[in-house]
Amino acid sequence: MMAKTASLALLLAFAPLAVSAATPEEAYLSLRNRATAKLRKLEAAGQAAGAAEAEERKTLKELGEKMEAIIGPVSVPGFQKLGKYSIETLFEGVGADQLDGLAFTGDDEKSQLTVSTQSLTEAFLRARRKDWEKSEKPPQSLGEALASPFFYTLAVSPDAGVEIYADLPIAKPAAATLATAVLDLRSQDDAGGTLPDEIIVAVASEGRLYIASTPAKAKIESAPACEKIWSEHQAKAKKAMDSYSASGLANEKDFENYANLQAEGSAAFRRCFAEHAKSEKFFAALTQEAQALADKLAAAKR
Repeated sequence: MMAKTASLALLLAFAPLAVSAATPEEAYLSLRNRATAKLRKLEAAGQAAGAAEAEERKTLKELGEKMEAIIGPVSVPGFQKLGKYSIETLFEGVGADQLDGLAFTGDDEKSQLTVSTQSLTEAFLRARRKDWEKSEKPPQSLGEALASPFFYTLAVSPDAGVEIYADLPIAKPAAATLATAVLDLRSQDDAGGTLPDEIIVAVASEGRLYIASTPAKAKIESAPACEKIWSEHQAKAKKAMDSYSASGLANEKDFENYANLQAEGSAAFRRCFAEHAKSEKFFAALTQEAQALADKLAAAKR
């Protein structure tokens, strides 16, 4: 009886430790956050070279190994089997602060796939809420995030902004809890009247989040009405820029007017495109492309 009582007491003593034990994802985030804070403090003090760089390489390797253990094997047709850690640097700069996961290159060397977990994505959203674009309300759920162009910019497009031109109405695969597809363009500057050229598909399934991008195969065309809208805004923007130039680049209001007209023209062009594209033949073909990719992601072997 005393032995049983002692055993029970031992179990009860360790129970709080079991309850509070960190999950693999929590342990990963703790290490990443500590290392990032330390290295960026050194960077701010001008001490990012030498030993700090060596520490960053060592930590990136350790974080990558932890991520591989968290994600596990990934096998999606059309993408390479071997992925790499999605975070490229722990210092400030391009390739930092992306969505935590594994990145895979397509067999075509153009398509890209990032695989994360839903809990890591939710942690990413909480951490980046303060950085969200002012013109867009920070998403409160994963579903809201997958409809946001700024989410894709932050998560998987470190060197170019993502502009969504249209939602592609795919059916949610049976194995998925969420599935979305968008037609987009990545651009470092204002997209203007440029047509979209890429499909992004996101699928949540069995605790994982897959975000894949691939070049659009169908030939995409713009409606004459949309070209007219863009041309009219361009003409107004040119007048503003001519006035700014005539002032010897002194009249800042003219430049602000020019920038606003460019942005308004781009937004108006995308709205027009979204309205007209649904009735075009290429839209159905693009939706089929997106559906095929979503089905592959949902059926990915672990």
